[in-house]
Amino acid sequence: MKCARLLVLGLVLPLVAVPSSFGWGAKGHKMINQLAAQSLPDSVPAFLRSPEAIDEITYLGPEPDRWRSAAEPELEAAQAPDHFIDLEYAELLGTLPRKRYQYIAALYAYGLTHPKLAPVLQPDRVGFQPYITEEVWERLKSAMRDYRQLSAAHQDTAPVEAAIIFYAGWLGHYVGDGSQPLHTTIQYGGWVGPNPNGYTTDHQIHWLFETKFVDAAIRESDVQALMTPPQTIGDEWTDYLAYLHHTNSFVEELYQLDKEHGFEGTGTAESRHFTAERLAAGASMLRDMIVAAWVKSAEPVPEWHHEEAKAVATSSGAPQTADSPQAAKWNPSSATGAPRTAIDPKFGTVYLSGNGVSNPQLLYGPDPHYSKEARKAHFQGSCVIGMVVGIDGRPHAVHVVRSLGMGLDEKAVEAVRQYQFAPAKYKGKPVPVRMKIEVNFRLYN
Repeated sequence: MKCARLLVLGLVLPLVAVPSSFGWGAKGHKMINQLAAQSLPDSVPAFLRSPEAIDEITYLGPEPDRWRSAAEPELEAAQAPDHFIDLEYAELLGTLPRKRYQYIAALYAYGLTHPKLAPVLQPDRVGFQPYITEEVWERLKSAMRDYRQLSAAHQDTAPVEAAIIFYAGWLGHYVGDGSQPLHTTIQYGGWVGPNPNGYTTDHQIHWLFETKFVDAAIRESDVQALMTPPQTIGDEWTDYLAYLHHTNSFVEELYQLDKEHGFEGTGTAESRHFTAERLAAGASMLRDMIVAAWVKSAEPVPEWHHEEAKAVATSSGAPQTADSPQAAKWNPSSATGAPRTAIDPKFGTVYLSGNGVSNPQLLYGPDPHYSKEARKAHFQGSCVIGMVVGIDGRPHAVHVVRSLGMGLDEKAVEAVRQYQFAPAKYKGKPVPVRMKIEVNFRLYN
């Protein structure tokens, strides 16, 4: 459970001390892992479906919570944020970066341009839930790939089998956390901000729901009956974020059930069904992600290249070309020492840097990825991306000015849309500025 984290909803609220709580509690996490392991299809290796493996995966369900002890304070501090994510804050960034450290940099960059939010945009306060899940899932997939190779070579697979079982059990904890609505929201421990429906503000709601109520009222058979049929995982990152969003959609329903005393004692039929369905969602998703790791472990590892894809920001003094979707007639008043401007239908007056208008300063700029076709063809070059950097420091109207092709233009636009700038200023006030970014793609063997 999240402890002592600042909350902001229009204003900064005081720190609230929250008692320790561990995800679903031991019973809930073991239930999720056991049901997932028991429902694995015949397509995964037999050792992973053995009674011994199921027992071990079940035992490992609460494992990361065993690391949350005052006896290991450094470990507790390091991994506590892995159990949750406050989507309301994380998605101020727009599309979440796939990599943990890009996400950290983006949160800090957003805080620099939104100083009132900076206290709650500390990464350890917003949480890393999808990042640890992706990272453990990739460990599982990697170990499964080694298992395939050792099996094909008729070598001993016992050590890697043990690793696979551990990773599957470890993964189950975070997938289980992801099915608990209070692990996806700033409303994790009592309602904060405007509260017209009079929901509880008592921070004990978290522990009472996920541990005490589950222990008292939920049976394994209730959960098993609500598991969904197997689903194919496409892109595991995208599918997992969709799963978290679905979980988040139940936050207010949870508070409403609490208001109706649904989590007291053995609760009501509605509260028991709600809780069992959430646990079943975790077990179903874990099953599907284990299967996906096995399937994708058979895919060939992409050929390794050191690739360099860098963006060089330039604020052009030339008018935009006619094919730009934001083309406008520029005010040539720079000859008089006044800034050059244009009228844009979306932004109003848009500036070019110079003549008293400062350049936007790049705070966060993730490197673009190579497209598969360009990497395969060893294709290199550069494209130019245009945009308006708004007073919020975010790129708007991102478009290709000079194309490179081979799918690299799209990769460049995708990266540039994640940029964060300190906005340009004129006479000390932020102003929107039109600028161009040159994105260079290079491959090195």
